[in-house]
Amino acid sequence: MKKKSLRNFARGIVETLHEETPAQVETAMKDVISFMKERGLLSRWRELEKELHTAWKEKFGVSKVTVVSTHPMMQKTYKILEELAPGAEMIERIDDRLMGGAIIRMDDRRIDGSILGSLQRLKNTLLDS
Repeated sequence: MKKKSLRNFARGIVETLHEETPAQVETAMKDVISFMKERGLLSRWRELEKELHTAWKEKFGVSKVTVVSTHPMMQKTYKILEELAPGAEMIERIDDRLMGGAIIRMDDRRIDGSILGSLQRLKNTLLDS
């Protein structure tokens, strides 16, 4: 399977499964793995995974959101993020070192609203002066 074919395959998967339930997606992905195994393509799984993220990002703008904060997200915040990035993989981590605030990563974009990040930027500014 050529790279372009793999890209089109990923786009087809996203187009077909984007409105399905998690159980239906899991079943379909098992079928995809079986298909790849039958054709000796399992060595290209990572490539397909990258193409799936790219296809999702093309369709919806964001494929993965990671939130690192000192406390668990409130349900309201979680819903807002889901609206901003529909269907994106949501990952939440707790890190007490941040002291407060949060760091939000949406694919390649990073927004640091943590106290630790602010203190580090202040330190860098003072040292550069």
